[in-house]
Amino acid sequence: MSSEINRAKLILREANKSKLLYAISIIDSIIKSKDSHKIDGDLDRVWRICGYGSKEKFDKLFREYKGMSLSEYCRKSNPDCNC
Repeated sequence: MSSEINRAKLILREANKSKLLYAISIIDSIIKSKDSHKIDGDLDRVWRICGYGSKEKFDKLFREYKGMSLSEYCRKSNPDCNC
């Protein structure tokens, strides 16, 4: 029974990582966008598009994975952005 639980946790962890990597690829595309006045609003909706239950959960996972908040990541990736 314990091995089944560990396997389920591993599958869930990998699914969350895949979902987060998908979100990051969307974020990178948004940050590179030429339409810089819409970047902030678009970034604010990524958690919903990628199927996260709450923005807080997404923000926490993003910070754990990247070591910085989404807005810090945006400013680091695109210094010309107003996010």
